[in-house]
Amino acid sequence: MRPLLGNHLKTQLLLSLVLVCVTRLGFAANSDLLRLEIENLNGGNHASATSSVRNTDDLSAIYGDYQYQPLWFADGPLASLRTDLQREILRSADHGLALHRYHYDELLAGTLPETQLDVLYTDALLSQVRDRYRGAVAQVDDQWYLERESIDPRGLLQQLVAQGKGLSDLLHALWPQTPEYWALVAKRAELSTAADATSRPVDGGPALKPGASGPRVAQLQERLLGPGEHSGTFDEQLRQAVVTFQQGAGLEADGIVGNATLEVLNATRFSWIDRLDANLERWRWLPRDTPSTYIRVNIAAFQMRVIENNAEALTMDIIVGRPYRETPIFTEDMQYLVFFPYWNVPYSIAVKDKLPLLRQDPAPLAAAGYQARLAGSQEFVPVTEVDWQTVRPGQFTLRQLPGDHNALGKVKFMLPNQHSVYLHDTPDKALFRKSERTFSSGCIRLAEPRKLIEWVLNHDKSNYLTQVDRLFESGETTTAYLKDPIPVYLVYFTAFAVGDDVVFRRDVYGRDQRIVDQLREAGKSRV
Repeated sequence: MRPLLGNHLKTQLLLSLVLVCVTRLGFAANSDLLRLEIENLNGGNHASATSSVRNTDDLSAIYGDYQYQPLWFADGPLASLRTDLQREILRSADHGLALHRYHYDELLAGTLPETQLDVLYTDALLSQVRDRYRGAVAQVDDQWYLERESIDPRGLLQQLVAQGKGLSDLLHALWPQTPEYWALVAKRAELSTAADATSRPVDGGPALKPGASGPRVAQLQERLLGPGEHSGTFDEQLRQAVVTFQQGAGLEADGIVGNATLEVLNATRFSWIDRLDANLERWRWLPRDTPSTYIRVNIAAFQMRVIENNAEALTMDIIVGRPYRETPIFTEDMQYLVFFPYWNVPYSIAVKDKLPLLRQDPAPLAAAGYQARLAGSQEFVPVTEVDWQTVRPGQFTLRQLPGDHNALGKVKFMLPNQHSVYLHDTPDKALFRKSERTFSSGCIRLAEPRKLIEWVLNHDKSNYLTQVDRLFESGETTTAYLKDPIPVYLVYFTAFAVGDDVVFRRDVYGRDQRIVDQLREAGKSRV
């Protein structure tokens, strides 16, 4: 019996050694295959996958740290999270992110070799982390000067490896957590499930006005009044319907269907979804730690909002830059107010706008209080005392004296910045009757500057608060410095939350489509 027992023990020992060897061979094989896969990626070769891998440097470092062992297959530390990651990728489409950016079809099919799939799972996770936290597109708006925040996706992956769970919670926390962002997500879900509109669009052509008639008017009637028999004549009922539509869309409510109204009128639910996607992406570009008290200027909505202790304290209509002088997106602190300011005319405006007028006849600008200082001189003189035919760009500085004609009105709110953009009063109050207000050279004109003065000085507990009446009427140039600068954010949202709803505004600067195009193409080529 003992020899038999000894043989049995020898057999078990031999089998154990074989299993250990096989296991080691398996680890070695996996290691070699993953190492080869990473080397191919670094050499630009990943022909087996149908979509590109984006995070080659991080992938090399991650798999090197884990000795080129699988993370998502075999006994890898993330093997139990594959389904969770697939689910989160699918959910990210509700935020406007393209599924192909994260190898969704390949991961769902699971037909590629496990070594390649392992790399694709890791690449997808890294991309999800980055895109949720700082946006997916490579190039932001031309006039966007807010720096996008960075994140360490490798660190989050290491956290997941250590925990072996919690992927959904980790990824969810990376979205912007403001209620305004989630209002857009909810609106997108609503539109995604809505039925298609049955009425046909209104054909392009000349503006449609009361008294017009023809097939395009009939299309307009069907679009606004619903299906049925229509006269094809632009009557009072149709004019009222157009006015109501324009008011709801934030357009000039003149009852005339021009290009701007036609653009909004013909929008389908899919174009609204595109607009939501562009604005969701903008939210992902913004800084995450917004202060509880700040001023937000929404250029596309022509509106300024004061947020105090996370609640709206003041709203105001504004005028923004013309389409060829777009107001930029940036943030700076408001540091002081100037009552009855001089307007130091920016170089580009002085050269492009004012110099031709001065050469033609300087008298009107002199009457409006403009003065010039020539190169080499220390004094400003009335513009009528300069021979403008001999002056060239770069040889003069222009300013406007304080007064009723001053372009800045009675007060300017200074947030020193590279763009020479600030908030200010304006003598052109009639322009606020317009719904779309792109009339400035880039600065923000305020409809009710007195209200902002009082809020700013009250918030700052300024000694100037009791002197507002005198400062606003004295005609004297006075600077009121703030003890605590106030953050000012200039943003551009063409879809935004108002109460329990989301409203849309026309993309007056034509910025949305560039974002949408990048979102749709994102992931098709290496970035």
